[in-house]
Amino acid sequence: MPAPTLSVGGPCVPAELELTPADLRAVPARHQVPDVGALVDGRRGAAVRLAALAELARVSDEARFVHVESLDGGFTANVPLEQALAGGLVLHALDGDDLPARFGGPFRLLFADSEDCSVNVKFLGRVEFVPEPGSHTARCAD
Repeated sequence: MPAPTLSVGGPCVPAELELTPADLRAVPARHQVPDVGALVDGRRGAAVRLAALAELARVSDEARFVHVESLDGGFTANVPLEQALAGGLVLHALDGDDLPARFGGPFRLLFADSEDCSVNVKFLGRVEFVPEPGSHTARCAD
């Protein structure tokens, strides 16, 4: 079975990336968060900062938003770029293994500094760096 991939792209990126959990584990240490529980109450696992994806993708100065969507495309959210780079975390591992689906894996977007639960995306499939926000279907559960 092939490794799951996270697509990173958009109009503000010169070339699309397809990142695996192994690619995220290889991100420089300054972008690694070994225990998200230190930043997000009630969560655990390993993550990389969303800023790492921006760096890897060589995002242009035209980017103003990060548009994210679930693997099935049914759940989308937009976050201002500055907020996304400051607090966005891509959770990809739990207890040394890939993040299981029962915890929103293989990739899950969390924000360390946001009260808005609608921007936390389970089953994250795509991250786009865009000049204008796209569709936003995200809603918090009651």
